[in-house]
Amino acid sequence: MIVVGRDWDGGGRIEVEVRDGIIARIEPAADAPGPDDPFIAPAFWDVQTNGRWGWSFSGPDLTVDRAVAILRAQRNLGAGKVCPTLITAPIEHTLHGLRTLAAACDARPDVARLVAGIHLEGPFLSDLPGYRGTHPADCMRDPDWTLFERFQEASGGRVALMTLAPERPGSPEFIRKAVASGVAISLGHTAADAVAVRAAVDAGASLSTHLGNGIVAELPRHPNPIWVQAAEDRLSASLIADGHHLGPEVLRVLARAKGPDRTILVSDAGWLAGLPPGNYGAWDVDPSGKIVLAGTPYLAGSMLGLEAGLRVLDSVVGGFPRPLLDAATVNPARLLGRPAPRLAVGEPADFVLLRRTAPGDLALIRTCIGGAWFEREE
Repeated sequence: MIVVGRDWDGGGRIEVEVRDGIIARIEPAADAPGPDDPFIAPAFWDVQTNGRWGWSFSGPDLTVDRAVAILRAQRNLGAGKVCPTLITAPIEHTLHGLRTLAAACDARPDVARLVAGIHLEGPFLSDLPGYRGTHPADCMRDPDWTLFERFQEASGGRVALMTLAPERPGSPEFIRKAVASGVAISLGHTAADAVAVRAAVDAGASLSTHLGNGIVAELPRHPNPIWVQAAEDRLSASLIADGHHLGPEVLRVLARAKGPDRTILVSDAGWLAGLPPGNYGAWDVDPSGKIVLAGTPYLAGSMLGLEAGLRVLDSVVGGFPRPLLDAATVNPARLLGRPAPRLAVGEPADFVLLRRTAPGDLALIRTCIGGAWFEREE
């Protein structure tokens, strides 16, 4: 298979040859780039996606087949690596989800390749109203290393990222142990002050989870947990840039505060992603493309993939193709301590074709994972 398009790292026209799922050759193409040539870039990394089609990775009804279907669907959204994310739930539900994801990876090699690691968003979060978002308060608890070891054992050692609230007692000690074991720690759903944030970062925390969301609607002008984390240069920040979770001005400020090397886009796709608008018990899927607590404006995850986030971020800060695309490729890989995805001979043929006609007019055409094509989800 030979693919011709514009190089994401420079913009020149290139010819990419794929053999047996591997990039076998990359050479400059004979002609100059044309306006209709797509950009060729590494497939996306999404380190926060919670489920799909009414199935949650945290739910007691998750099966291996459902987990496989959800994870494989990420390829149609442009993702080559994902972190299936489990939110706060009863301990047995979390253990069930972790065991099911481990079994899915063990049973399906293509799924194992997709999973960069598992993200635990809880249960060591703030139980305060607003800060906890839609996480159940009665399942929250202080950091517990013995419990985390149970989670890690159930996952087959696949937990790679954990979100916690650093004001919880015992957080610095827990963070040090987790980071030493190879797990990245993120701060989120937190009412922490500057002292608690600093202690967490000193202990090894490296990310803020969906900064600007998962927090009360009204805060002191300053200081508050958003500004404290935005100003901490040792923290990267994940952002939900779906056009609903953050207004354009807030998105621009947070992206500028973190800079291109420390901005990470996440979908935070909720368990109702992929379903048509309507009411689903306690939740509504709004026609505008957001998931909310029924009858309220309170957000409960996104419906959209990283393509939408890149499009919105491009309209706000620009920088296409680099460093904009780094927010969905290089930066999340660095967070997890993995080699940066790249287009190079000998690398897996995991890439996307993108068309961009103007800032904010960015579209995923299709995705190649392991040399196989996956069409963009409509």
